[in-house]
Amino acid sequence: MATLQLQDINEKVAQAYINSSERQQQRLKLIVEEVILFWTEISPPKASKTETFIQHTPDVCGGNACIRDTRIPVWMLVSLHSQGATDQELLKDYPSLTLMDLKAAWDYYQDHKNEINQAIAVQNDDN
Repeated sequence: MATLQLQDINEKVAQAYINSSERQQQRLKLIVEEVILFWTEISPPKASKTETFIQHTPDVCGGNACIRDTRIPVWMLVSLHSQGATDQELLKDYPSLTLMDLKAAWDYYQDHKNEINQAIAVQNDDN
């Protein structure tokens, strides 16, 4: 994913971004990411290409599927999403995540519903 660098845009736009609220900055970042995807015609990752986004690591989060190099399990994101959390809210609450991470999580869930639903059920039983 391309990263927006302030030196790549003009000074006036950079100042407007810097002076805007954190919420406005996050919103602009999401818009720019979507535009970059559109311009480069990159499609969101499909379940068969989520290896770099979704990882199972023994002894990390019980071996559950997690977002790349994080301890953020897919089941937790799916559970929060099913309770009404939007992508924007999840990105705000978990700043290390990107829009591509969330798309990979949703794709992974579509192909591994039993696994994720079982992990959610186990977590609910533990609480």
